[in-house]
Amino acid sequence: MRAAVRTGVGLLLAGGLLGMGGTAHAGGGWIRPAGGAYAKIGLTSVNTNKYYTLAGQEITTNRFTQQVASLYAEVGLGHHLEAVLNFPAYRRARFSASTATQGIGDAQLGLRYGVLRGAWPLAVSVTAELPTGNPDARGTNTSNSQIVIVLPTGDGEFNVWTHAALSHSFFEQLYGTVNVGFNARTKGFTNQYSYSAQVGYLLLRKIWLTGTVRTLANVQTPRSGRLASIGIGEGVAYSTAALGANYAAIDHLWLTADWATGFGKLRNVYAGSQFTVGVAWEWK
Repeated sequence: MRAAVRTGVGLLLAGGLLGMGGTAHAGGGWIRPAGGAYAKIGLTSVNTNKYYTLAGQEITTNRFTQQVASLYAEVGLGHHLEAVLNFPAYRRARFSASTATQGIGDAQLGLRYGVLRGAWPLAVSVTAELPTGNPDARGTNTSNSQIVIVLPTGDGEFNVWTHAALSHSFFEQLYGTVNVGFNARTKGFTNQYSYSAQVGYLLLRKIWLTGTVRTLANVQTPRSGRLASIGIGEGVAYSTAALGANYAAIDHLWLTADWATGFGKLRNVYAGSQFTVGVAWEWK
């Protein structure tokens, strides 16, 4: 029932694409058979001037923009196993009063295992987030090059996400998925947990419409002296709501569009509407 629905569930932040990195969890409890595969190229953009501090205070800053070109892929390995790749191949970020930084982001590589099949499929996954981005990327103020602005393309840490996802097809045109996760961080950052829910409805047998809510939180009170990079450093927390449409253009080819925004408890993030468009191909 999973078909080719893959929606980003997050908001784009200075330095972190949460929704890629927490990721594309829309695979749910279903595992692809051996030889089955899915690949999506997406382009995500955000433009905002709203920053939320570690204490949750909203601050208006110079306008921040970021664009990310990414590759998401799943490959069925057989024996109820699936390999998953989430790779931000190009990330560009800047403030209205700064030069831009650009480069690859932090790649995620993981394995998903189908614990249960049938009407209520359950899958568990372990995903390593690799420090392939540049945590030291810096821009400069356009009026004064002596002023340096931190705009990393990665967080510089190796961390591991563990997830469990349970799905159910209520009937041919409707499914639901719930997902819980734990992020074991390194380099002194506070560990995190997440939970999300998604529903999908097949319209006119051609368009999957999806709605998703997701929350990322910290397992304990973050340390203010360990703030580090905005959006990928210490104490990042948020809730997001997302809507998506996945259109079956021809056999195996999907065109996708998604919108997401933050709400609720927002900490150490730049928050705003995030728009993603993509093209995907599915091998069955």
